[in-house]
Amino acid sequence: MSEAHPIEALKALEAEALAAISSTEDAHALEDVRIRYLGRKDGRISLILRGLGALPADERPAVGQEANRVKDVVNGALEERVRVLLSPRGATSEDLTLPARRPWKGGLHPVTQAVDEIWGIFRDLGFTRARGPEADTEWYNFVALNTPLDHPAADEQDTLYLLDSVLLRSHTSPVQMRTMERYDPPLRVIAPGWVYRRDTYDATHTPAFLQIEGLVVDEGVTFVDFKATLAEFARRYWGPGTRVRFRPSFFPFTEPSAEVDVKRVITREDGTTEETDWLEIMGAGMVDPAVLENAGYDSERYTGFAFGMGPGRIAMLKHHVDDLRTFFDDDVRFLSQFAS
Repeated sequence: MSEAHPIEALKALEAEALAAISSTEDAHALEDVRIRYLGRKDGRISLILRGLGALPADERPAVGQEANRVKDVVNGALEERVRVLLSPRGATSEDLTLPARRPWKGGLHPVTQAVDEIWGIFRDLGFTRARGPEADTEWYNFVALNTPLDHPAADEQDTLYLLDSVLLRSHTSPVQMRTMERYDPPLRVIAPGWVYRRDTYDATHTPAFLQIEGLVVDEGVTFVDFKATLAEFARRYWGPGTRVRFRPSFFPFTEPSAEVDVKRVITREDGTTEETDWLEIMGAGMVDPAVLENAGYDSERYTGFAFGMGPGRIAMLKHHVDDLRTFFDDDVRFLSQFAS
């Protein structure tokens, strides 16, 4: 029987080496297999490579290419077998068909997202961010804002008092007064922060919640500026087709005052659109001259407007959430819907 052609011999050695590798049970036996087939001196595949010079010139390229391919395949099989033998589970490989256990994906809370989005819109409109203490005095929380201490809002049934005249602020409006005391006009500020009230914890109220206050003071600020600014905010936040309505209202620190409602345009999956009912999003108004004077401003020279909104309520409207408490339940299944 004639001797097998070198390429056929290489294919036979490949099958033989792979079978020997898969049957090894320890690293020492695997090393013996490596030497038997790939050893520099007497390795059976190495011997064929060293014998290329004795082949006819026209056969050398094909045999050399096949020998290198077989050598790479055997080396790869050796490396994989080493990994399996040295793994903690021994020769038993992991079942890669099992579903992966992925870590929880974190993200910003939906109310925090609402605060950031609202702040981003007003920042683009030229507003600066302002802050103030969460524990404040009756003067800043009530009196300076044209709210006498016999007003129902100042009653202990509604306000969380700490010591003497110190209390947990019931709105972010005290930041308005502190900012006006510190800076001269023109002012254009946004003040997001936590506020506290003696509210029952239910579907629409919590004793601690975020609020965003806005204030603009300058010469010649009119009700037209007030309406145009808030209408522009509503269109940027809810969409260009949003309609805005201003209903007369009353707040001690603004005159005239208004409740701001929006009517949104919702696009369905089939491309059709519909308008929502009117939704209240904030209270606002022109700053009362008495508040400007309490800050040391000349109310004959300066005018302004102020507004306040609850980002929690706005997040409820945007995401169609019916119960405010859902945002405080720490249910990862619910919160993960809003992770970006």
